[in-house]
This record gives sequence, structure tokens and C-alpha cells, in this order.
Amino acid sequence: MGRSRGLQIGLDSQCLSYLLDAISGVDEPTDILADEKKALLRTWFYRSNHFAFTLTATVLEEVRAIRDSVRREFHESFSRTLMLDHPVKDQYAVQKRADELAEFHPRGRDCRILAEAEELGLDFVLTYDHDFWKRLKDKSPITKLIKPTVYWSNCGIVAGSPPKTVPHKTNPLSNQEWWRW
Repeated sequence: MGRSRGLQIGLDSQCLSYLLDAISGVDEPTDILADEKKALLRTWFYRSNHFAFTLTATVLEEVRAIRDSVRREFHESFSRTLMLDHPVKDQYAVQKRADELAEFHPRGRDCRILAEAEELGLDFVLTYDHDFWKRLKDKSPITKLIKPTVYWSNCGIVAGSPPKTVPHKTNPLSNQEWWRW
């Protein structure tokens, strides 16, 4: 009997960076994106046991372009061990699709992230980049751009449920409650 595929979820670069910062123990977010950031972190800690986020080739390129070497290595190390990534199989088709998406959104890297996600067959890409989401949310028949709060609310996790994983006791986040549901 075959296993079911399960949802395939990607992250854009902003979500990846915030997730890593949060897991490493940053304080509770209080900015305009606080709800999105909390939902993203909860998605990580309350995810099913066989779940991993997928990073597209463009997101990984953006990681390699981080100027601060310590921050770049932190991103690379985490991505290598706890995220999935797959190379682009058909560069021409992905670029063609990114060019089509550019008709609706001026940021080429965002268009390429969505085109790569389509090629990978991702069900969702989580983003809290409002322009990326607003302009391209309805442009893909394969991959849905979705904000972390919407994804989290659709997970149906009952408030008070225990997380599937928790930060190590030496992680400052382990002593905080704001991320718990």
C-alpha cells in the first residue's frame, strides 16, 4: 500500500529568515506582521511528524547572497538539515513561466519562486510579502500563495493542543509561551 503524498509547503525568503530567527530564540513579534510570524512559527512546531518545508532554488540563491557570513551560514546549515530542496529540472520552462507571471508582478525573483514551486508541484508557498501575495495569489493553477495566518487557521489545530516538537531546553524560546497555541 502506498503512502499518501501529504501537502507540499514552500517558504519564500522572508518566511525562511523569520522562522530561523524565531527558532533561535527571538522575542515575541510585536510589529505589523506579528500575527503572520506567530502563525508561521506555530506551523513549524505543530506540524505533523513527517512534514518539512520546501525551499525553491531561488530561495536558496537568496540565502547564498546573504552578506553577513555568520547569518548566511546559519541559514545554510538549517536549510541543509531541516528543509527540503530540489533542483529546477527544466530551466527554460521555469523561466518562461516566470516571464508570464512578470506581467502581473514586477519582482522577478518572486515570479521565479512561484514558477519553481509550480514545477515542484508544491501545494502552497507561505509568504507575508503582501505585494507578492496580492499580485500573484490567483495566478497559479498548481501552487497557491497563502499567508501563514490563513494556512495556520486551515490546519484545524485545537487551541491548547500540545506541539509536535518543542525547542531544546537551552533555547531561550523554550521559556516563552507566546508561540504556543
